[in-house]
Amino acid sequence: MYYTLGEQSQLAGLGDGFLRAEAVTRVRFSRANGRTFGCLALVIGLLICFGPTRAADRSQAQVAYREGNGLFDQGRFADAVAAFNRAIEHDPEYAEAYHNLALASEMVERKQAIDAWKRFIDVAATREDLKYDVARVRARLQILEALPPLPEAMHPSRYVAAVGDYYWVISNRSEGEEWGRLPLKVYLGSAPSMKWQEGTREAYDIWSAVFPLQLVALPKDADIRMGWEESTRGYGHAGEEMDWVQFKYVGDQITSRRVAVITIDLSMPWTKDEMRAIVLHELGHAIGIKGHSDTKKDIMYWQAQEKKTGISISGIPLPVFWRSLVKQPSQRDLNTLIRLYNSAGSSKRFP
Repeated sequence: MYYTLGEQSQLAGLGDGFLRAEAVTRVRFSRANGRTFGCLALVIGLLICFGPTRAADRSQAQVAYREGNGLFDQGRFADAVAAFNRAIEHDPEYAEAYHNLALASEMVERKQAIDAWKRFIDVAATREDLKYDVARVRARLQILEALPPLPEAMHPSRYVAAVGDYYWVISNRSEGEEWGRLPLKVYLGSAPSMKWQEGTREAYDIWSAVFPLQLVALPKDADIRMGWEESTRGYGHAGEEMDWVQFKYVGDQITSRRVAVITIDLSMPWTKDEMRAIVLHELGHAIGIKGHSDTKKDIMYWQAQEKKTGISISGIPLPVFWRSLVKQPSQRDLNTLIRLYNSAGSSKRFP
C-alpha cells in the first residue's frame, strides 16, 4: 500500500484531535481508577476497624453466656437472665443464648419467658442444626401459654437459690403430672381415730398454705381423697398415693377425670405426728412430685425420718430421749414444687 502526499496531510491534520481524545481518555481513566481505589480503601478501612470489633463482640458474648450458664446452674435465675441478655446485646444472632434466656425466664416471669422463646424460634429458624430444637420449643411454648395462674406462694420469686432443689431427681417422673386446674379439691374423710384425723388435717393445712387446695364434703367431688376404707398394698409402706381415672356419663357422653387416692397402713398404731408426716409426704406426691428427694431433711424423702435427741452431762449419756418427725415441707421441697409448676417440662440448658 502506498501513501500519497495528500493522505499524509489528512492524517497529520487529525493528529491534534487524536492527542486530545487520548488525553481526555487518560484523565477519565485516572478518575475512574481513583474512585475504585477510594472504594477499596474504604472497604479495607471498614474491615480493619470493624473486623476486630465484631470478633471482640462475639468473644464478649461468649463470656456473658458462660456466666449465665453458671448462674443458671446455681438457681440464680434472675441473674442468669441478665447475663444472657448481655450476651445477646453483644451478638443479636446468638441462638443458644436466646434458648437459655427463655429457660431461665420461666423461673422469673412467664410472659418474659414466652417472649424469649418466640425470639429463639425466629433466630434459630435458619439453623439446620437447631431444627429439632425449634420444633421442641414450639410445643413447649404451647404448654407454657396454657399453664394455670399460680398463687403468690408458688411464684418464682419465692424460690430460694441458696437452698437449691431436687428438680432433676424427680423431673422425668413428674413431667406432665402437674394439675392444670386449680385449686385442687381435697376430701379428707373420717379417719379411724381422732389422732389420725388431727394429723391428717394438720398436713392439709400445711400444704394449703403454699399450694391451692380446697376442702370438699363429698368424695365424688374430690381431685385428691383419703382412702380410709382400705389399707396400703405394698409391704412396709406407711402410705401410698395412686392416680386413678374416673369415668362417668354426662347425658350420652362419657367423661373422665383424674383422681388421686391416698391410703395408709391401717395396721400400725400411728401417732398424730407420724400420721401428719405420712399424709404430708403422700399429699406431696398427689399434687405433682412423683419422685423422692435425695435428702433426709425433706418431707419428700423416701422414708419417714425421725429426729432423736439425747442428753449427756460431762460426756455421760443419760437415758432420756425424745423424738420428732419432719413437720413440714422444707424449702427444698417448696423450691422443687415451684420449679415444677413454673416450667413447661424438663429441658436441659444448652452447654
